[in-house]
Amino acid sequence: MLRATLGRGWLAVAFGILFLASQIKIATILHGADASHLLFAFQFSFNADAFAGLLQTISPEQRAGLQAHFVYDHIHPLWYGGLIVTLAAWLIKQNQLAGQWDLLILLGVIPSVMDVIENSIHEPLFLGTSLPTDPAVTIAAICATIKWSTASGYLLLAIALGIRAAKRQHEETREQKRTA
Repeated sequence: MLRATLGRGWLAVAFGILFLASQIKIATILHGADASHLLFAFQFSFNADAFAGLLQTISPEQRAGLQAHFVYDHIHPLWYGGLIVTLAAWLIKQNQLAGQWDLLILLGVIPSVMDVIENSIHEPLFLGTSLPTDPAVTIAAICATIKWSTASGYLLLAIALGIRAAKRQHEETREQKRTA
């Protein structure tokens, strides 16, 4: 059911285009404020003192860039989550994998959910409407770690399944030519 509904190549391409456009916009904002490297530093700060110390070292322009990127980063998880889910569904369908593989389609939302939680913690800290606390900063860092780890895992899965599907297609084409 999932792979039949979500496993459409055009849908994965559409989400890929939206993801790419959103990623470029976010990167442009962060790069323009010289804050690209800071985003990762904040995402992987596991305690309040480290986070607060880093926050004190950034320029007003960098802080403004970090704040401004949230305009796009609030919707960004929808685009890359859609890409992960639809691409996984399409590749699973292309490879004709067993039904239990459909679980990977459902689990594809994990990076997006983690990103939403992380953003809901970090945004008030960048806006200055909340103070960093160990539990909040640690939860955000754990969410960022899970987000990046699972997204990386899905990238590797997509590469492996893409290669497998291409090989399979090549073998089928070769077999058709041989029997024709």
